[in-house]
Amino acid sequence: MSAKAAVVGVVVAVGLVSGCSGEAVDAGGAPGAITHRAVAAVALEHLPTDTSSRAASYTDESTPPEQVSVDLRYGADGEYDGDLVSVAVSAQRPEDDACRSELGQHCVDLPTDVKSAEMQLRWTEEEPEEDPGGVGVVLVREGGETASIGYSGPTITGDPRKLEMPISVEKLVAVVEDPRLRYQATSSTLALGEELDDWKGGEPDPDAYERVRNTDHGIAQAYVGGRGGYGYYRGVIRSPLRERFGPEAIGGRLLQRSSPDFTGMPDADIDVLAAPSPPAWMTREPCSAPTLRRHCVTTKGKRGPLVFAWQPATAEDAGWAWMISVREDEVVAVRYRGPRMPAAYDDAAMLTEWYQGEQLDAQGGEAESDFADDLSLWCDREHLEARPVKQLD
Repeated sequence: MSAKAAVVGVVVAVGLVSGCSGEAVDAGGAPGAITHRAVAAVALEHLPTDTSSRAASYTDESTPPEQVSVDLRYGADGEYDGDLVSVAVSAQRPEDDACRSELGQHCVDLPTDVKSAEMQLRWTEEEPEEDPGGVGVVLVREGGETASIGYSGPTITGDPRKLEMPISVEKLVAVVEDPRLRYQATSSTLALGEELDDWKGGEPDPDAYERVRNTDHGIAQAYVGGRGGYGYYRGVIRSPLRERFGPEAIGGRLLQRSSPDFTGMPDADIDVLAAPSPPAWMTREPCSAPTLRRHCVTTKGKRGPLVFAWQPATAEDAGWAWMISVREDEVVAVRYRGPRMPAAYDDAAMLTEWYQGEQLDAQGGEAESDFADDLSLWCDREHLEARPVKQLD
């Protein structure tokens, strides 16, 4: 992680949320959850208004659901994205709110007139030719409600209060101390956001990360999404092996093919499957199964056994490999078949991109991350809309 990322990550990503806290304090009607546009509008009353862009911050499944964060860019020119100011409001104090000294972060407590609140200035200094550093201010109100601001772009060579920056520390402080920058806002604050112009949008879909049942194509697309190499796939079809895993199984087959534009990857069919439990022919200890046990290695993953089983090529058969994650409530399996399968474990693991071969000794040990963490019977709803590879059926 770069120094700048450390500042922005600590200052703006404000931790897990368990509920709403704080009250609206400006006059103007019934309160409601503050919007991204309102956060930007309040911040821009203290910051320069000549922004290059104004938009909601990027979110993913790890973003707390009651965090509202915006990105304001300055000085973008087509090649440079511009200096970044990120402003966030959260209903509760971050779980990990310690000064990140191990990441080179400096922290100084600041006085504040906000009743029963704590405020801290945080910064990281430049790493020449790598990172200009960054600055942030965090205000934590009584009850834990948090307003934070991160600023990256200018070169930080020491205490930012002593530096000449386009946006001063005083202005950053003014943003987080603004009484309207609360998780519960009044109608007048919300109206201020509605009136904001040049807004680029990007507000997260609150249902995007709802867990839903995955599909045949969805699980195959997830395999590609986690590993890249999109150009090597001619397409994805429903896996002909799905029935071998039972009536509740899902499975897609990726047709990996080289082409004049994408060479160096062997042609192969990659079946990606999931079921509530292992099929009878596999058993819960796959290396004991007659079909798999001749060449089979089991390692310990965080969610259960991880299995690599392979059949080396013979004169008549190119061979195959199974990569399996056995979990408490499901089994996920990837079958690789295409070029002639090597007899040696290391060679077979490299051919099939069995990443545990890079992380683990073949004879055991515990994985830092499981092979199929991104594959499951269930997925975020947003994932089903992603289609990195063309569907052929």
